[in-house]
Amino acid sequence: MSNANGMPTPMVSSSKLSKVGSDVMSDSTLFRYVVGALQYATLTRPKISFSVNKFCQFLSNPLEDHWKAVKRILRS
Repeated sequence: MSNANGMPTPMVSSSKLSKVGSDVMSDSTLFRYVVGALQYATLTRPKISFSVNKFCQFLSNPLEDHWKAVKRILRS
């Protein structure tokens, strides 16, 4: 992520995330770990709160689309 381009917003406003769609992540623990770390980061970065809480809905069965969107939060 050190070479990643920055993003102006943590989440695309027109994104329609759902529990069905793309492939299931092979390692869902990584997704849970990153979302948990982002929850902690919301204490100092309140603009990511909505996006992080949205992804908490998908902790039980994260998809590859969810992982791509979480990486966008990290780049913002």
